[in-house]
Amino acid sequence: MKKNTREKDVYYSINWSRLFEYDKYEARRVLPELPGIIWIQNRIGKKIETSLFYACWRDGLRVGLSKLMDDLVLKHNDIREKLIQYDMFYKYCVIDTSPQDLRDVMFWLIKEYKPKLNDSNDFVDSKRYMNIFVKESEDKA
Repeated sequence: MKKNTREKDVYYSINWSRLFEYDKYEARRVLPELPGIIWIQNRIGKKIETSLFYACWRDGLRVGLSKLMDDLVLKHNDIREKLIQYDMFYKYCVIDTSPQDLRDVMFWLIKEYKPKLNDSNDFVDSKRYMNIFVKESEDKA
């Protein structure tokens, strides 16, 4: 991730991984143990829909997704049940600069894509900048 500030505006540039079909064993192999955001999508019929953006700071991406999808962890049962109803896909980006940067990018993503399982009314940015801009790119490999 790259970050530039100009006066009271911030410009982030993030790089998404390619899209993976969810398999808990494959996810443990693919996801890094770094902080970042997981973009979870579901195939409903023939359409891919954005279901959830999931931020992982302290645990990292690998452990974060593992905890989210583990049925022995009771914290996210309602979200997990909704996600596993359909084929699940994910991609991720590493954001390792600060928890506040992670919050700003999450805020922008939730406002931009309006995922079904994130509440855009309750999620706020870090309040450090007047405007947040995010440029996204994606690995095709």
